[in-house]
Parts: sequence; C-alpha cells; structure tokens
Amino acid sequence: QALFCDPAMAPAMKRPAAVQPEDAKAKAANGDSNEVVILEYQELVEGKDLSAKIAKAYGPGGLGICGVRHVPGLQEVRRKLLPLAHRLATLPQETLESYERADAHYCVGWSRGREKFKGKPDMAKGSFYANPVWDDPAGGDETVREKYPYAATRNIWPKEVPGLEEAFKATGKLVYECGEHLVKHCDRFVQSQHPEHGERLHAAAYTNSRMLAGRLLHYFSPSEGNNTEDAWCGWHNDNSVITGLVPAMWLYEDTGEEVPAGSVSSTGGLHVRGRDRSILRVALPSDCLGFQIGEASQILSGGTLVATPHQVRSHERKEGERPVCRETFALFIEPQWDAAIAPPKGVGYDAVLKEEESELIPPLSNRLKRTPPDVTPVVFGEYLADSFQEYYKHNN
Repeated sequence: QALFCDPAMAPAMKRPAAVQPEDAKAKAANGDSNEVVILEYQELVEGKDLSAKIAKAYGPGGLGICGVRHVPGLQEVRRKLLPLAHRLATLPQETLESYERADAHYCVGWSRGREKFKGKPDMAKGSFYANPVWDDPAGGDETVREKYPYAATRNIWPKEVPGLEEAFKATGKLVYECGEHLVKHCDRFVQSQHPEHGERLHAAAYTNSRMLAGRLLHYFSPSEGNNTEDAWCGWHNDNSVITGLVPAMWLYEDTGEEVPAGSVSSTGGLHVRGRDRSILRVALPSDCLGFQIGEASQILSGGTLVATPHQVRSHERKEGERPVCRETFALFIEPQWDAAIAPPKGVGYDAVLKEEESELIPPLSNRLKRTPPDVTPVVFGEYLADSFQEYYKHNN
C-alpha cells in the first residue's frame, strides 16, 4: 500500500508555480530545471507541440511534475469531494473499520494505520481507495480478482457519507480524461527520441488498462510544536504511468471549516529531490491539476522520462494553534496488472536505471530484477508486488 502513498501537491496558494530550496538556493546546472512547468489545458486539447515543455518537466533534468491550468470543472469537483474526506475520517472507528478490506491489502475502501513507517503503524493519514472509472475492474473474473486483489477488487462505498461515490467518480474521471491528453503528448516526445516507441504510454495506461487507484486522503493535524520535517508520507516514487493530483484543501480539524488563506505554515506539502540532489518544496497554483510522472513511464520510455522521489511533509503547528488537517485526492493511472512493460526496441535497462536513486528510496534495479543487458519485459503486477516488499524493508 505504501506505493499508493499520497504524492499530493503543496498548500494551494495564489502565486506562480515555484520551488523553494530547503536549505539554500538551488542551482540549475547541466540542464536541470528548478521551475514547475505549467501547461494550459487548451494547449493539450489542441495538440500543439509541447515537446520542449514535456522535456523540461519530465526529462532527466526536470522535477518530474507539471501543472495543467484552466481544466474545465476542476474547482467544482474539488469543492464537492475534498470536504467529504474530513467527514469520512471523523466517522466512528467501528464504522470505518467496516469499510476496510484486508483481502485487498487495504487498497480498496478505508485504511488507516495499516502501513508501517519506521516500525510503527502510520496514523498520520486516513485513506479511502476506489477505482473511479470501473466499479469492477476484473469484469467478473474471479481468477483475476484472486491473483490481483489490490487492483481488481470491487469498489465499496460508505452509506454514511452521502454523495461520496458521485463526487469521487466525477473527480477521478476529470483527472483521468485530462491525463489522457497529457500522456499522448508524452508519447510524442518519447517518439522523437525513440521512433520505435509509438504510443506505448497511452496503450499501457488507457487502451489496455483498467487499473486505476483513486485515493482520497485526510491528513490528521500534527501535534503542537511538531517537527517541521515530520513526514505525512515518506519518500517514494510513483509506480504509475502518471499520477494526477487535485489541489489540497486545508480545514480546521474540529469543525471542518476551511482555513483562511495565509493561516497554514509554508513548511507543509510536497517536497521533491531535485536533480542536483537538493530537497525542494513545490508550490503549485490552486487552479492547476498536478501530474507526476511514474516509474512505469520511466521504464516504457527507456529513461527519456524520469520519475522523481518525493514526500509530503506536515505543516508546522505552533503552541496554542487550532488543529489543521489537509484533504486531497490522487489518481494513479497504471498499466494493467498483467501487462508486460519494457523499454523501447533497441534501448536497454541501463538507460532506465541511469543515475538511479538509492538513498531515499529502494533502488529501482532491486525492484525490476533486471540486470543489463537483459531486456526481458517485466509484468507490472509482479514489479508492483516486489516494490511493496522493498519499500516495506526500506522504511522499517
């Protein structure tokens, strides 16, 4: 389940997209970019050549994330769905436990404290998982469901939160459809580098897949005087082709009312490991959907697109301040559970594993189990299971 850890964006703020170095001003060198690329939705739809922007966002020198502005309907679905995360998380414990699915590895329905971080149950957040496009991803095939329960189990919806199913599906479908436009542009860029690539990202994530993990998250308020480096979610790469991120909403934990602008510390939110090895806090505009590139794209593109390690940190709660929680939604758009994925023809895994991260996250090479010049495809579900195990060992 750690692989579905929230890669949600930083607090929503009305300012240009930027990154803030944790300790010192980041340096852009060797083509590295410390700016978040912002795309206009209309540019995606019209099919303009966005190769330079895709390269800047997702190439070896990029931050692995971009924003898409002016997505029709974003603000409406965000305001309907995210407050329901708070409502769900504050239901009685016994009610929430009735929506847990241990047989699906807690990747369907409610989950809190089922992940372990540093040897202890992770109580910092509560999650509700569902597939927003397919209620039954397995299409009734019980053999598939038994083999891949974390991906192919039927959705369940809590009756105690009216409107949750409708809002969850509307938000997930909006992110899914916007992501499809972006993935097509990523394919065009990769094809410019590797002509044999074709449209393999779109085929893996859309044409041939029903594997979607929607995750609605409630981050519980930290204690007074907490450490500003406390992690709401540990360092990780997404396994997806691409992950869509809805701008977070900050609420008072006790009432569910929205926190006034400027009342949340600037320390909380998404942090990424820059290509220059610095730790950067990413701030995206509140009117943008965020999209992070995942390791499946890194594999399928032969390292032309590169996933970036990231984590979510809690905000600083000073003595005497009211408890503040954070609500967000992420959609992991992934290859089908039994899909075979590999680099483009003529490209080896050495290109995929170039300069791999091994400090903050378990090395991708340990999870792929492929040693160059081996070019055997990897079954996505098996790679995902191996990643579960390696992350668990790394984090504990």
